[in-house]
Formats: sequence, C-alpha cells, structure tokens
Amino acid sequence: MRRRRLLFCAAVFYFLGEVSGVAWAPSVGNGVMVLGSGCVWAGVRSLAGRRVRPVLLALPAAAACTVGFAVHTSGDTRIGSIVLLAMMGTAIGLASLELWRERASSWHLVRSLAVATAVCAAYYLSRMAGLAVLGPQNALFQLLFGTGVTLLMAMVLLVVVSSSITALNTARRTEDLKELAARDALTGLLNRREFTQQAQQQLRNNLDAGLETAIVMADLDSFKAINDAFGHDAGDGVIRAFSDACRSAMRTADLVGRYGGEEFAMLLTGVDAEEAVRIADRINAVLAEHSSLPDGAPPATASFGIVDTRNRISGLQRLIREADGALYEAKAAGRNRAVVGLALASKAAH
Repeated sequence: MRRRRLLFCAAVFYFLGEVSGVAWAPSVGNGVMVLGSGCVWAGVRSLAGRRVRPVLLALPAAAACTVGFAVHTSGDTRIGSIVLLAMMGTAIGLASLELWRERASSWHLVRSLAVATAVCAAYYLSRMAGLAVLGPQNALFQLLFGTGVTLLMAMVLLVVVSSSITALNTARRTEDLKELAARDALTGLLNRREFTQQAQQQLRNNLDAGLETAIVMADLDSFKAINDAFGHDAGDGVIRAFSDACRSAMRTADLVGRYGGEEFAMLLTGVDAEEAVRIADRINAVLAEHSSLPDGAPPATASFGIVDTRNRISGLQRLIREADGALYEAKAAGRNRAVVGLALASKAAH
C-alpha cells in the first residue's frame, strides 16, 4: 500500500512539472520514485526478519531530489535521469537479492517477485546505460526504453510487488502463529504435543541412521515448597532458569520440551545414558547458579531419569515411560541426581 501511494505521489509531481510548469515538482518526483523503490527493498528485507535503517531510504531519495533540481536549473536533465535510474535499479536489484536469499525456506512464495524485481532492475539499469550512451532522442533508445515500455515495466513491478509481498506477509504470519502454537509460553521451549511429534520423527531418523538416542525426563525438586515459600513468580523464575540451563547445556540437534508443570522431556541425539548423566549434571550446575531465588534460599535443583536406545529398538512412549520410572527412583533416592533406568542398567550389566 505504501509503495502504491509513493508511485501515485511521484506521478502527481511529474504531472505538476509537465502541465503546470512547477519547476521543483519533477525533482521531488524523482526523490519519491527513489523512495518507493527503496521501500520495495525495505519491505522484502523486513519480511525476511532483517533490519532496515530508515537513513538508507532517506539519503538516496534526498540525493535524487537534490541532483534532479540541480540539473533542472542547468538545463541538462539527462544527468538527473541517469542518477534516478541508477538508484531505482540498484534498490530494486537489492530487493531481488534479498528474495534470492529466501530460496531455502520459502522460494515458492517469492519466486515470481524475485524474477520480476530482477527483470525490472535489469531494465532500469539498462535504460540508464542506454540513456548515457545513446541519448534520449536515439531511435533505438526510444524503441527499447520509450515511455510506453517504461510505464509497462512500472505497472508490472507494482502489481507483482503488491501481490507477492502480501502473500509472503500472510505466509510469515502463519508461520509465526504455528511457532507460537508449538511453544510453551513461559519458557519458549517446545510444548508437550510438539515435543512428542518432533521427538518421534527424530527418534526414527536416529534409528535409521544407527545413532544412539537418550531420552531424559526431568522434574524440579520441591517445586511446591518453592511456590509456597516464595510465591508463584519465584516458581516461574525457577522454571525459566531451568529452561535456560537446558539450552546452555544442549546442542541444536537435541530436543527439549516442557512436558507439564515442572516436568521436562529431552531427546539427545548421538548420546548414550552415561553422557546424558553428565549433561544432566551440567544442567543442575547451571540451574543452581542462575535460579534467581531470594538470598538464603537453598539452590534450586532437578532430578533426572534417563534411558537410551543402546542395543535395542523401542518406541518413544516406551522410552518415556522407562525414563519416567527412573525419574521417580531419583526422587526416592533423595533428589538432585540422575538415575539410569533399571531395565537398561540390568541389560548393561549382562
């Protein structure tokens, strides 16, 4: 919508210059055209989640306006047109490059916009070169870059940009909503449903690849006592501290989710039970340092139940049940520890 308004404003300024003889109007129109082209780049970049500095839009527009006014007073408007086309072509070309960077994630949504912006950028830069080399009165220049062709290119760009960016924006919002639906609001970790779905797929992939997988169930110790003694805000702080500790101790290939209340589930790829115990100990060490409980309160801790897929093939739900059983053993043994499931330990002993 903003780009359409800018192009309309530019057309108004050009009309004032041609029909009403307003001397400054075409120069302002040039600045608005450059700003509109820059907004195409800014819109694409923003949708990709990359920062846009407003000064990068304002400075080229101001420069185009200044150059246009200077060359208008001197009588050589060709230089102003060359500068205008160079800036417009560069801005639209940068938008095309931003779109080509999206090929890995959402190419099906941006393909038409990427092609259209690339063609338009090539056209404007070619028109700039033709204007500089051939001149505006040359017959070949008029054939290739006349007013009719230029107007057609502007209309194509406007239609494709408007429709494609709207579609891309809708897709981005849909992806954001899906991501929110998959995450626990307090911790930002996967929620139970999403963890289960992703863990089932990851477990199958690991089994197919011959990779060991460890399943860890964790539960914060004495969590009700923390809530009763220090309030629910303190309890929420401990939960967030535990989730942060998990992120710091785990790799990007691992999965962790809030399974319910103060209970968490983890899937560790390429890790056996012994290594999972060491990871659990690191999580507890980080949690004790960053639990944000009031001074004088004992450090927050967690208990862990661990199983792995060594020398066996088991489904996710069975592994979770075994890890949950090991977690109850850790609680019964005094908390603040990791216990490997008895079924797995007995197999290892044989």
